Order: sequence, then structure tokens, then C-alpha cells
Amino acid sequence: MAASSPTQTVTVLRAAAGLFQVGRHTEARELLRSLLQTHPGLAEAHRMMAGSFFQTDDYTHAQHALKAWLRIQPDNVEAHVLLGRVLGESGHSAEAERVLRRGLDLDPGSLPAASALARMLLTAGRFGDVRELLEPLFQARRGNPEVLMLYGHALMALGQTLPAEAALRRWLQLEPNSDDARLRLAAVLANTDRYAEAAAEARASIATAGKTPEAGFLLARALMGQCRFEEAEAELRQVVRAQPAHAMAQANLSELVWMRSADADVACAELDAALQQQPQLHSLRICKARLLLSAQRATDALATIETGLRLAEEDPDLLRAASTIALDFDGAHALVCAKRLVAIVPEDHDAQMALGNAFLATGRGQAALEVAESLHRANPLEGRALAIKADALRMLGDSRYRDLLDYQGLVRATCIDVPDGWPDLAAYLADLVRDLTEAHTLRAHPIRNSLRGGSQVQLVPGDSPSPAIRAFSQAIDGPIRRYMTAIGRGSDPMRSRNTNRYQVSGMWSVRLRPHGFHVNHYHSEGWISSACYLHLPPAVSEQQGEGWIKFGEPPFPTEPVLGPEYLIKPEPGLLVLFPSYMWHGTVPFSGAAEDYRLTIAFDVIPATAD
Repeated sequence: MAASSPTQTVTVLRAAAGLFQVGRHTEARELLRSLLQTHPGLAEAHRMMAGSFFQTDDYTHAQHALKAWLRIQPDNVEAHVLLGRVLGESGHSAEAERVLRRGLDLDPGSLPAASALARMLLTAGRFGDVRELLEPLFQARRGNPEVLMLYGHALMALGQTLPAEAALRRWLQLEPNSDDARLRLAAVLANTDRYAEAAAEARASIATAGKTPEAGFLLARALMGQCRFEEAEAELRQVVRAQPAHAMAQANLSELVWMRSADADVACAELDAALQQQPQLHSLRICKARLLLSAQRATDALATIETGLRLAEEDPDLLRAASTIALDFDGAHALVCAKRLVAIVPEDHDAQMALGNAFLATGRGQAALEVAESLHRANPLEGRALAIKADALRMLGDSRYRDLLDYQGLVRATCIDVPDGWPDLAAYLADLVRDLTEAHTLRAHPIRNSLRGGSQVQLVPGDSPSPAIRAFSQAIDGPIRRYMTAIGRGSDPMRSRNTNRYQVSGMWSVRLRPHGFHVNHYHSEGWISSACYLHLPPAVSEQQGEGWIKFGEPPFPTEPVLGPEYLIKPEPGLLVLFPSYMWHGTVPFSGAAEDYRLTIAFDVIPATAD
């Protein structure tokens, strides 16, 4: 092509742009190549070439075009953003991050650069880095909807629900008709137990955009939180029939049907139908196995997972599930599965946890200790690592385990306070027991839960119509504060977190039937855990140990056996507070069909000091 005039150059660029818009990339590129032969320094032509190659997933040629563009305009932020995206899609994440940060150095307020980098960091699970990157834009009120969405996503992943809610509400202010923003807000509200508000947001989205599977799922979650179980089940059935691979909806539906019917086969019906059509849906297979395990059908649960492993022998999730299930009755097999898992994902913390527990189950205390100490160094607040470490030290006869399992110093039992409006504790407990009994309408326990032989309901005292339930927060406030004062500050995992301020991070009530119990467990996300006894069956007083809370015994057999070390006898109104990382469970109790044991439990996390 002969040298063209400015008018001809513009004409060629417009023609190429028109061809790009209708997907005729090859013809457009030929026009641009001819133009670049006579105008090699034309940045706009290089930009269009790079964009075309990026749109067609030709990342090698896109890089060449972008580097040519940057030689002409080395400080062009748009070029840095596109190059960063190309490098990221090509698997060169470190170089992509460097390029995108260079773009932000050139223009710290560039929203496209910030968004591109945030997306890459989110994909890598670097949620804290995303928060650090986007928080200045949020504070300066400079975030566009994409930035606010990414910022809110990172905050949700970090468990910072209130800041996430603020980000999503600002997004809704900018885009009041955004159903994506509204549904994400509904999810945050459900995560913070504000189920009525979550339902309202989900219904608002459905009213404007129709009932998508995600909107139906969020509405079902909100209905479950409000104990409107029949409505929730109907919504979940609609979701899984429209989208059988929706793992969360399948999990919630199977759990709800199980809790309402106490029939594992009925609860697995939709899972079985989906797996028959799509046997590669391993998340559903794991969901079924968890349900069977919760129904005390461990061998059936393991067989379900082994069927999946025959289809995908190196699937990490299946191997992790197999190791966990086998712990109950075959420690050697659990260890084999854990070792296979670690060989595939050596840096995965859950894989290391599985390996540590399998070492305990097979009597390899020193190996378990090494795993626990490595995990503890990586995250000193990781409750699962502390539990493995304490068990390993105890197995090895190392007295240091008493620093972690300090029952005398860290387990405390005291009566709750009498809240305003009641003359004495007996009157308050009578009202509380009456209202909680009305709330316990389910027949079976939740899946992935320590409870066996009973029912559980989530509690949000502030939203309850019951004055007694609403007052429970006041009844426990004094005991929690006295516990924090009593343990004081120190360097150990409990005392080092003590700010003398607290936040309740979850609350629930459990109603156990005769022969019901809690499997030994810990609460890995908590700091202080609890059990408050409200109504007790006669066996607790008449039979030594029945219905008592016990500490120190792992939930799976170990070599040598690590039995319970500390027990407390329940009494009406007694609140037991203890470290969340301690194994704790209950001794089954005998009795007549009408006997029951009613409790409230909650977890506490430290709040920031003033």
C-alpha cells in the first residue's frame, strides 16, 4: 500500500473496526497489516490488532501487538491493562500482576487496571490483597459497579460481611436495577442471619428479572432461616429440577428433606436422579456421602465415594472425602487416601489436615505433630491444627499438650444471668424452654453436624418473636465477659486473642432424644464455644455420666486410644464455656420416649478493642 493521507488512514481504521464488529477478524487484520507497513508507528492500529487477537484467544499474537503498541506509547495504561489480561489468560500470572501494577503506577485511579488486577487476585484466592487494592477506591467513593462487585466479593470471602454489605449497597445506589447486585446483597444478608431482609431482596429480584435458579436458591435459603421449611423445600425442588448440577441447592434440599423425614433414601432421591444422568458430578456424590455418613451409614458413604473414584481416581475432593469417612472404621485406608491426596495437592491445607488425622488414627504421633506444627505456623489461629497438635502431643506422652488442653483454666461452668423481665432463673428457663420446644419441628439433625438423634434450629435472638429468646443475649453477656476476664491475656492460642470484647458468630438450639448425642467435634472458626443447658432428662441425674459433656476425645479411633479426660454434669441454667479447638461431645442418655435434653449453643469470636 502506498503512503496514505490522514483521511485515508482514518477510513481504513473505521473499515477495520466495522469488520471487527461483525466478527470478520481475518479481513480486518489484513487491512491493518497493510496500513502498518506504511505506518508502523500508528498506535491505534496496534491497539486494534491486539484487541482482535485477544477476542479470538490468540494470546501469542496479542502479546506481539501489545508490545509493539507499548514501544510507541510506553506509558499507555490501556495497553498495560490489556497486556496484563493477555498474560493472565496465558498462565503467566506473576508477569501479568507486574504489568497491571505498572499500569496502576502510571495512573493510580485507573478503574480498568484495578478491576483487571482484582479479578486475577480473586482467581488466585488472594482476597486480602484485593481488599488492600480496592479499599482506597471505595473510601474515596471512586468505585464503579465492577470495582464494588469485586470488592464486595473479596470481603465476603474474608468473612467481613458488614463491609461487604456496604459495598453492595453502594453498587445498588449506582445501578438500582442490577439484579446481580441485589442477589449478592441477599446472599450477604442470609450469611448474617438477616433472613427476612434476604427474602425481600430475593423477591425483589424475582419480580423484575424472573425466578432464575440463583434467585430461587437464595429465596429458599432465606425461607429456611425463617423456619418456613415447606416453602423452602418447594423452592429448592424447582431449582434442582431446572439445574440438577446446582450443588448448593442439591445439598440444601437433601439436608432439608432428611431433617423433615429422617429418611436418608428419600433425602437422596434428587441426588440419585442427577447422578444417574451425570455420574461425573462428584460434588453431588460427596453431598450424598455426607448425608449417609450423618445417618450413621458410614460404609454406604464410603462406597458412594469409591464409585466416584473409579471414574476419577485423582479427584482431590473425592480423595479427601474418602479419607475423612474411612477414619471412622479403617484408619489404614484413611491414611492411604490422605497420602494420595497430598501427592496431588501438596500445598492444600485440607489435604494436610486429612493426613494429620490419618496419622493419629494409625498411631503415628510424631508424623501427626509435624503436620500440625507446619499448619500452625502457616495459620496460628487454625483450630483444626491446634486439635491435631494437642492429640499428637498427648499420644507422644508430651506434657506440653496440657498447655492447649488446660481444662481447669480454660473450661468454665457458670449459671446464666436472669435477664430483665423475669423474677428468677426458673421462671426465665420455663418460658425459654416453652418457646424453643415450639420451634423444634424437624425430625432429624442437620448434615455435617455433630448432632445424632435429635433436631437443631438456628437462632437469631434479635429477630425472634419470643421475648425469652430475644432476652438470651442479655442472659449470656455477663458470663462471657466474666470468662474473658478470668482467662486474661497471654501468649497461648486462647489468651493471645482476648481483647475483652466479643461478637457472637452463630447460635443454635439442640433437642436430643433418648440415646441421642453429639459426636466429638470442635469449631474451627470459633474462639470460645459453649453449651447452655435448659431442660434435662432424669437420666442426667440418675445415671452417672449420661447426657454429660465430655472433653478431649477425638471423634475417630486412635492408636493408642485417646479417651475423654474431663466431664461436666449439666444442670438447668448452666452455661459451659471453653476453647473452640477442644474436642467436645456428649455421652448418650437413656430414657422414655417423652424425655429430652434441650440446649442452646453459640460461638464467640474476639471483637476489636477500642
